[in-house]
This record gives sequence, C-alpha cells and structure tokens, in this order.
Amino acid sequence: MGKFLYGLIVLFASVFLVLLIFFRITEGSFAEAGARMDRIMGVAAEETSQAAEEMARETDEAIRDLNDGD
Repeated sequence: MGKFLYGLIVLFASVFLVLLIFFRITEGSFAEAGARMDRIMGVAAEETSQAAEEMARETDEAIRDLNDGD
C-alpha cells in the first residue's frame, strides 16, 4: 500500500509540474501560469465537490430504500 500511495503522489506531482511548465511556456511568465493553474484547480475542485455530494445523496437514498424494504 505504501508503494502505491508513494507512486500516486509522485504521479500527481509530476503532472502538476509538467502542466506548470507547459503553461509557463504558453503564457510567458510564472505569474500567468500560476493564475491559469488556479483557475483549473478551482474548476476541478468544484466538479469534484459536486460529484461527491451527488454520490453521498444517492448512497443515502439507497440505504433508506434498503431499510424501508419493498
């Protein structure tokens, strides 16, 4: 489990670094690259939050249906 977690952290850090360098080249400065990364991370955080809320709601409904019976 430790190797998997370590690999996952390294993967995320590598992707983040590659995106930051790509945006640095396309935007022209690290300030603009950072601003673009902030916008991307903000959208990703909102979408992840919505998906988690929907999953929790559906799980709650499924549990209630199981408890109520047929």
